[in-house]
Amino acid sequence: MISIIVPTLNESKNILKFVKNLKFLKFKYELIFVDDNSSDNSNQIFKKIKNKKINFIIRKAKKKDLSKSVLLGIDKSRYNNVMIMDCDLQHSLKDANKMKSIFFKNKLDLIIGSRFLKKKYFGNIFFIRSMFSLFFIFVINLIFVKKTTDPLSGFFICKKAIVKKNKKNFFSRGYKILFDIIYNTNSNIKIKDIQINFKNRAGGKSKLSLKIILIFLTQIIYSKMR
Repeated sequence: MISIIVPTLNESKNILKFVKNLKFLKFKYELIFVDDNSSDNSNQIFKKIKNKKINFIIRKAKKKDLSKSVLLGIDKSRYNNVMIMDCDLQHSLKDANKMKSIFFKNKLDLIIGSRFLKKKYFGNIFFIRSMFSLFFIFVINLIFVKKTTDPLSGFFICKKAIVKKNKKNFFSRGYKILFDIIYNTNSNIKIKDIQINFKNRAGGKSKLSLKIILIFLTQIIYSKMR
């Protein structure tokens, strides 16, 4: 049993496509969309979804923040294990089945859907974006002990208790909540990577911006100084 947390912001073009793909899941789940008060018609689309397994939350804070949306979703979740993934269909629900099986079979604390375990340069589809991600991963590995091939992934499963126990240590801002879980958790956790099939965005726009990059650099400094 897994609680799937999907943070959204102006993903109206992708929500129903995502829900349609739930048919590929082969495990018991609840799905929680946490919307960062979108300015498109996402709210109206959510209201049309009639599925008891699916809930949606509107986070009405003025500042948009994926990490805070994910943490809110985790707080509202019912199950002891949580899966975090994006709504833009870059993450495959077929990969989710494989991640779930390995997570429970190996009694892991955290399993990460890595873009770069095997595909070293094109894990993010576009070469420039791949190189950008790989540069930051290189910097992270210089500063911290290497624990994963993709600490910037947005697709992972972890034990909810780890997040609840260590949340007070998290930076809790920006778009890299996985980084918080890996590097701002006090106890050693059992981590495994699996290669995922990272796809092109189905619709909408990437949230990457200079502001988000600066927030992440601050997160790195915070984590190193903590």
